[in-house]
Amino acid sequence: MFKMAYPLNVYVTTGYIEKKKISGRTYYYLTEVKRVGGKIKKTRKYLGVHTPAGFEKPRREHPKPVLSGEEAVLLEKIRKNYSKKHKIGKGLWKEERGRLVSFIFNTNAIEGSTLTLEETEEALQGKRVKGKEEYAREARNMKKCVDFLFRSREEITEELVLKLHKMQMDGSMKDAGKYREVDVRVGSYFAPRHEEVPELMDKFFRWYSEATGKLNPFELAALVHLKFVRIHPFRDGNGRMSRLLMNLVLLRNGYPLLNIFDAEKILYYLVLRKVDYTKRSRHFVRYLLSVFVKQYEEYM
Repeated sequence: MFKMAYPLNVYVTTGYIEKKKISGRTYYYLTEVKRVGGKIKKTRKYLGVHTPAGFEKPRREHPKPVLSGEEAVLLEKIRKNYSKKHKIGKGLWKEERGRLVSFIFNTNAIEGSTLTLEETEEALQGKRVKGKEEYAREARNMKKCVDFLFRSREEITEELVLKLHKMQMDGSMKDAGKYREVDVRVGSYFAPRHEEVPELMDKFFRWYSEATGKLNPFELAALVHLKFVRIHPFRDGNGRMSRLLMNLVLLRNGYPLLNIFDAEKILYYLVLRKVDYTKRSRHFVRYLLSVFVKQYEEYM
């Protein structure tokens, strides 16, 4: 992949080698996707019948699955045994309240909430948490999101993502439910430029639609998390959104909720950094598999 310098009114979002077959013969083109005056424009330059040396070939959209057959069987065993005892839905607030409150506590704590587990429970009961009302609101918002995951039958689309982000960040962000219009950095990670976000999200939704049914549901959920958080489409709330969407895929396929603990967030971030360095998503998929299996050992 490469980027080139153009005048300010022209922004190149991506460039790649494109292969076309015409009458049984293969031809190669250098394809550039540009934003010109607010519009997307695709241009091609003919390169010949051989791939030019020094250029990277397009990456496969659907790499070889990470999970082995044995791991898939193990996940299915957990899913089946859990479903014998619990039904995925709002009733889990009574049966599995500890897990759900823990999820809300941890997913917000990773992003800086100072609520304790006990204060999170109080906030969910509608009680005031003195000096921490902003964080209490975030906890109540997250409960609304979890309830939405239980009842939603919608596929992951732009409409759903914007609605869920609005629900999650209501009262905390003026631009909740809207893609960011600023560039952001998270630690050493520079997210894509804000001008790229709409196109990258379109590509994300197309990928999800194509990957659904082809990948193991757990692997699909892990990659939804990873791809979404790398795009970082919102000014804030992206980590929580990625964990919500991951769990939407899991719950939709009958798997119990996956909780990433605040106490282990350093490892969580290190694995994400390793993916950035190696460009291999398998590290993140395997990390989440180990977390999931550890949480549900009793159902193995």
